[in-house]
Amino acid sequence: MFKRYKGYLIFGMVLLILIAGTFVANASSFVHAQPATPHANLTASAGKPISGNPVLAKTVDMQNVPAATNQSLKGHQVAIPFRTGVSPAVYAQRKAAAAHYSNAVRGTTPYGAPAGSTTSKATPYTPIVTTNFAGMSDSTSICPPFGCQPPDQALAVSFSLVFQGVNTSFDIYSLSGTQQTGWPKTAQSFFGVPNPGSCDPNGPFLTDPRAFYDQNNNRFWAAIEQLEGVSGAPGANCPFLSKTWVAVSKTGDPRGAWNVYSFDMAKGTNNFADYTQFGFDQQAIYFSANMLSASAGIFQYPEVLSVRKLAMQNGQVVTPYGFNSLAVNSTQVDTVQPVLGESLQVGSALGGQFINSFNINFGGGQCSTGCSGVVVWSMKNPGTSSVAMTGLVVSTGTYSLAPNADQPSCNQCIDTNDTRISGTPVWQRGIITFALETSVNNGSQNVPGIFWGQVVSSLNDDGSLAAASLFQSGYFAYTGDSAASFGALGADSDGDLFMVFEFMSSTTNPSVVYTSRRVTLSPGFFHDGGKILQQGQAPFNGSSGGRWGDYEAVSPSGVPFTNDVWFSGQYANASGDWSTWIGHDKFVAGQS
Repeated sequence: MFKRYKGYLIFGMVLLILIAGTFVANASSFVHAQPATPHANLTASAGKPISGNPVLAKTVDMQNVPAATNQSLKGHQVAIPFRTGVSPAVYAQRKAAAAHYSNAVRGTTPYGAPAGSTTSKATPYTPIVTTNFAGMSDSTSICPPFGCQPPDQALAVSFSLVFQGVNTSFDIYSLSGTQQTGWPKTAQSFFGVPNPGSCDPNGPFLTDPRAFYDQNNNRFWAAIEQLEGVSGAPGANCPFLSKTWVAVSKTGDPRGAWNVYSFDMAKGTNNFADYTQFGFDQQAIYFSANMLSASAGIFQYPEVLSVRKLAMQNGQVVTPYGFNSLAVNSTQVDTVQPVLGESLQVGSALGGQFINSFNINFGGGQCSTGCSGVVVWSMKNPGTSSVAMTGLVVSTGTYSLAPNADQPSCNQCIDTNDTRISGTPVWQRGIITFALETSVNNGSQNVPGIFWGQVVSSLNDDGSLAAASLFQSGYFAYTGDSAASFGALGADSDGDLFMVFEFMSSTTNPSVVYTSRRVTLSPGFFHDGGKILQQGQAPFNGSSGGRWGDYEAVSPSGVPFTNDVWFSGQYANASGDWSTWIGHDKFVAGQS
């Protein structure tokens, strides 16, 4: 009999009954959820256990790290290729075919355009943001050495500070948006990464940042990957290495000292880690990646690792333990995302939580002929030599590879990536919330849309996974050729959801939009088509070497039971380059 999460299951069942009887006004304008498709004879297996060498922390005191100068920040715009796990030609063919895929999910009554600004008249539905300000901006002046193409985002917010990462730079702001003295820092100086030498005079190749704030222990965390000697990437002439750098602040002030660790991901192979994923619970931090061949960039297997959290906070020697080659029916899955806890009772005392969708090896490849389901995993005894992992396949509606998005200057030229879960999934009240890209037929054409969902999981007393089932799911899409892309979701302490994403079309420059749903709303819906957080000012200049994507960021406020959610998204600025905008929102008493 599983005891842990039993209360959450009861809560979830009761809440589902209550929700099912509640239908809030305006729900008819939503794209409806599809019924779950049963999964017959699908078995998840954790592959083989792995461990790394013991790692000793070094201290990097941000007070002693100089602020990045205009010269040190200046990069040259280079579009780092999206690591699809297959050849570029095969992926391009699949993306082109997605616009004509006849079995794309058919949405009913999709949305029109989102409300025009963050100062739109308040409604009982998605509230206006309480705070919003400009984040990091301009790839050629903020991100060395290659211009942050694409501008992957990280966001962590405490009760007093906002910590933002965009690929190769980190910055800190007050809650009202005032940049802190001595910031930003380059990622190289932040983590104290040594130069690779004359093989790459531009310095180490760092990418894919993630961050979170742990309100239980009042610590900031950050992670990034380093690659050298990889074909098609900066530093290709350097000796091969693949590392994940993880840092934790020594206090609740990220402007001070941090403990910094570097973990070898290759483990004696010629495979490198791509697409950093990062999460935590009360006992451990978890990081994972897709392992690709250094010569051709072809996907090999996923790798997930755990490290004891308190030991890292104290700067002690730690050893990572985990698994690679996680599979369903002997087929390798990819992008196994650790879950980010969002409440005081984070995760479980016995097992860390993970989730992945089907992607590279499924549905004709990147789900080009359609997929359904997600896989939930639990890692018991994380950060120890007795680590173990169990997984279950959860039935969901279908999803498929999305076409690229339109913008005023060109059709299907804005990246929408594949069907992996891109933003960090969040955990709240025993429920895992996630989103991914999908093609949606809106009645006139296939457009990029968002498939989102929530899964209830329960653990046995030993931390193994006892059960997992779909709580709710839905599709979010617009009319015409408008795209909704790169959705990232955050939950408040009541279970309400906020989602940030990108919105663009042949008449709308790439913009940041957010929407919301009250926990009392009928399952599978958001209240409305959202509000524009920041309007795009020009078409994105992807044709000149830039690349859109790869993921957005959401963070709780760090203050328990305030129902505040922060989010960060990207838009195209007046020069046609990327910029980011940070927003802060909450439901207040009296809103439906």
